[in-house]
Amino acid sequence: MEIMPGIHRVGGVRGANAYLVIGEDETLAIDTGMPGNAKRIVAYIEGLGKNLSDIKFIILTHADIDHIGSAAELKRTTGARLVIHADDAPILRGKQSFKTIRGPLGFIFKLAMSLMHYHPAEPDIILSADSEIKGFRIIHVPGHTHGSICVYKPNKVIFVGDALRSDSSGNPKPPSRMFSLDEAKARASLITISALDFDTLLTGHGAPVVSNASQKVKNMVTRLS
Repeated sequence: MEIMPGIHRVGGVRGANAYLVIGEDETLAIDTGMPGNAKRIVAYIEGLGKNLSDIKFIILTHADIDHIGSAAELKRTTGARLVIHADDAPILRGKQSFKTIRGPLGFIFKLAMSLMHYHPAEPDIILSADSEIKGFRIIHVPGHTHGSICVYKPNKVIFVGDALRSDSSGNPKPPSRMFSLDEAKARASLITISALDFDTLLTGHGAPVVSNASQKVKNMVTRLS
């Protein structure tokens, strides 16, 4: 599904949304869904008439299994460079456990995780501060995980991972408290995002928020305060 010129959401991906930013000479992948989704992403790329070698970077917004589950296979298939924040890199490498979900759903998630076959991956670019990749600003927005990031093209589009949610109608929603590691930091990161200007908001879960999306986020933050 092409959301806006050059930006696609890959259909059929289990878990979190997986996106592609298609450039003239190279492509960025943003998040990879649960384990087992690499073939779907590859098929979508090839369906656009692109070569797998066109994918130069796989940017992971954070290290939850529904976002990084297919990162190792997609990296191996495409040869792309894998990007993640330093605070989440140990999870990607398999050196640190995935976060524990609080509340009554915790047991269900723990059971589901035990049935998944996660393959660790070695990152190629480890971020420790805000930076830039191919014209996109990478902004650290901790809270949901310690190393959560946004991928931001000023005045155009922002990919927020799970730092924000959206509903099926394309309305922004605050981050889930149940799934946040640090609620205070998550709220602070929400304010960071609300200070930016973008027309389209792309979340890890939910429909695209299009047309004046940054104002919709600002209005939501005002209602929450």
